[in-house]
Amino acid sequence: MRKHLPWLALCVAVGLNACAAGPQPQFPSARLDTARACADWRWIGISRPGARCPDVPGWTVRPLFAQLAPALEERACENAEKTRQQIKVVQELNRFCVYEIADPGKSLKQLPFPPAVTADLVRFDQDCAALALTDTDLVAQSWTPDAKVFLAQAGGPRKPLEINNRLGVRLAFLDTQPTGEGVPTKSGNSMHGYTLARLAQQLVCAPGSPDRCAAQITTQLALPIIEFNPEDPSRSRIDKDRGGYLGMQSNLAEAVRDEVDAWLPKRSSQRHLILNLSLAWDPELFGGRNERQVAEMRAGTQAVYRALQYAAGFDVLVLAAAGNQKQDPCANFGPLLPAAWERGGPREESCGAYPEAPLVYAVGGLQADGSPLANARPGGMPRRAAYGATELFAGSSVATAVASSIAAVVWDTVPSLSPSEVMAILDGTGNGTALNRRVSPKVLNDLLPLKADFWFGANASPPPGALAVGGPGDQDAPAVRRLSLCTVLEQACEEHPDVACPLHSSCEPERLARASLSKPDASKTAPKGSCQPWLYPQPEYDPCPGCPPPKPGS
Repeated sequence: MRKHLPWLALCVAVGLNACAAGPQPQFPSARLDTARACADWRWIGISRPGARCPDVPGWTVRPLFAQLAPALEERACENAEKTRQQIKVVQELNRFCVYEIADPGKSLKQLPFPPAVTADLVRFDQDCAALALTDTDLVAQSWTPDAKVFLAQAGGPRKPLEINNRLGVRLAFLDTQPTGEGVPTKSGNSMHGYTLARLAQQLVCAPGSPDRCAAQITTQLALPIIEFNPEDPSRSRIDKDRGGYLGMQSNLAEAVRDEVDAWLPKRSSQRHLILNLSLAWDPELFGGRNERQVAEMRAGTQAVYRALQYAAGFDVLVLAAAGNQKQDPCANFGPLLPAAWERGGPREESCGAYPEAPLVYAVGGLQADGSPLANARPGGMPRRAAYGATELFAGSSVATAVASSIAAVVWDTVPSLSPSEVMAILDGTGNGTALNRRVSPKVLNDLLPLKADFWFGANASPPPGALAVGGPGDQDAPAVRRLSLCTVLEQACEEHPDVACPLHSSCEPERLARASLSKPDASKTAPKGSCQPWLYPQPEYDPCPGCPPPKPGS
């Protein structure tokens, strides 16, 4: 990247001076509950601006991210302000360094502590494996969901869609499945990422025509770890060939950057990119939700945040699972990260403005009757939710795959939309449904008698230590919308009559029965157990043992 900066400066002046003093070196605090999830042998450092990753005796070191941004040259003069911001983000990415103990036989206490050796490191934190998705004991089985039931619950139209374009949108699942182009034909070690990609195929592809799809489905391995030992790297195992069950924050950050860079050369045919993040970490353990400035976050959390900023600079749309409950006595209130960043992330500097658009859009999970899933987190429902149960998995991870697929079909239908305009249609706040205009009856039918717990712009300036969610009974909270492929797509076609609508006729999805909706009581739905650091958008327990899949209209 450094060799390109002088050339880029001919088109845009790059001002990087912060209005507040730079951060002082940060040292690790007491590890408490994070000890089981954070590696003594692997750390993430952030170098001072302009400095390379400094060498330290006894440690191996490498940049966390590739140091070049190949697509910046071609767009440098296209949008000067946006390019200026993107250059700044790349310079921030270039500051992240991965440090590992060179000799596995040595402990942390036997080596010089890098921030104490060099002044070029302004932050230094353990890399934490806090992105687990599914139990390692899950027995692999064939993927055989009832497609008719799933499509009905996700709002599939009675008549198959006539897909307008072929693979005009790239829909990437950053998950347990090994990196690859196309819908995977066999599962990796975990069924999670594989299942989500196959579910998406049911929604974005024409029945019987796997090559005629609204999106090119891809997978990017973000969770490569099979076994993790915080003290001994020789007892930790990574499987990049068949994927893993959990990952570190650095793995997710790299996966975001890698997927964006894999897509950029293909934009002539794959115009848009959607990232599906059906994974999470607990901000109560690893931070990231209540910090006022980016520099205050742990290094691994900052790495993910910066990678998402990099994606946003190329108009990538990111949807993330709001998260599920953990076992008692763990704290279970509020959304997980990165989904919680929808409400508005931290500022760049103490005097800077908050972001104008969210880096991610959160998705909550619903049962067939429209009520929250039994494992939904109290205080963790975003303004949009989708059906979130299959025979293998039930949680916000499934719901996020449904929402991402709906967004892909909308974007394929109306390619001129920006990411925020796509989400305005999904949220029912598009051109024809703004507050000062008539709201479509079909949009009203999708609104649930539930208020969102958090949404973009809510509590943009929380006091220190406060949870970044809307307050109970907040009168300004939007109603939660249940996403239906059929009604969302019909809304997009009504607002953009010049496009070729893939619906054959008026939308006629399977009508779903309504129940008395109330948020689940965490004390009744989650079993007692030990508080461990792993996060499972797939529930840690079966919320309904032996239950058959729901029937259409049930």
